[in-house]
Amino acid sequence: MDDIKNILGFDPERLAKDSDTFFAQIRKVQENAIAVTARAESADQRVVVEYSSSEGVQALHIDARAMRMGSKELAETILTLIRQARQEAEAKGREQLTELLGKNNSLITERDEIGKQLRNSTGDLQQNLQTATDMLDRLRTMFRA
Repeated sequence: MDDIKNILGFDPERLAKDSDTFFAQIRKVQENAIAVTARAESADQRVVVEYSSSEGVQALHIDARAMRMGSKELAETILTLIRQARQEAEAKGREQLTELLGKNNSLITERDEIGKQLRNSTGDLQQNLQTATDMLDRLRTMFRA
């Protein structure tokens, strides 16, 4: 097993265990329908956005005094608040997922490295399969002659 670990650059047994945990927790999340919401408001509190990770923008409150802004400034304020609320909701979602899966889950801590190694391994595997196919073709040709 250590050879496989060295070749892949990660522990496939740990990945399998963490994947099982991950999918069990995903089922739990889906059953509980956890939706993360966040709120962002302008400095003067005249524009407020509520954002849900499951539904997007849930509410937009624009105080009548905010309508005195130019249309471009109001639009920029709304878009900025939507971005802020979305980023906060995503951060909260990541925190909840980390809580559910555990901080040392390899799907979180080694995600980029695992993806990179799997892509590299897949390329090597395809190359080896092509080499084997070419050799089989040459052997077939030799036996036919």
